[in-house]
Amino acid sequence: MKKIVVNDTNVFIDLFSVGLLEEFFSLPWEVHTTDLVMLELTKEGQGDTVGKYRQDGRLHVPTLEGKDMIAIGQLKALHEGKTNVSIADCSVWYYAKQNKYVLLTGDRKLRKASVLDGVEVHGIIYVFDNLVDTDVITTEVAAIKLRQLASINPRLPKHR
Repeated sequence: MKKIVVNDTNVFIDLFSVGLLEEFFSLPWEVHTTDLVMLELTKEGQGDTVGKYRQDGRLHVPTLEGKDMIAIGQLKALHEGKTNVSIADCSVWYYAKQNKYVLLTGDRKLRKASVLDGVEVHGIIYVFDNLVDTDVITTEVAAIKLRQLASINPRLPKHR
């Protein structure tokens, strides 16, 4: 069975920043996100680049109905002050939970809240591990790209 993953904004931004979006979309995964995440991809052509994968069918972006948006708003309100996650983060959390999909995020608050809510969550290192394990990239390329990402992403530890 093909793994289905739901991406939040920062995973797309991280992969875009180090030039690994094409490699990511070649993993044997079905990739989903929400319209709210797509709206957050605003810098340096991020939205256009990620949007191409939507156009060619490799990125699935469901149409969230009114009842879904109400539930997402309630999820945000319920956790306001505790986790302070964005509405876009709540949308992928909700979508992953409703469908029992894996959530990919680099956001610590979203990760913590989602895990407590029973959602399987992984981050960018998991993505890199899978890129290497499936021979999409070599360990050498992974090391270079991780160092590059760590130099521009304050969430990741700096390594030499």
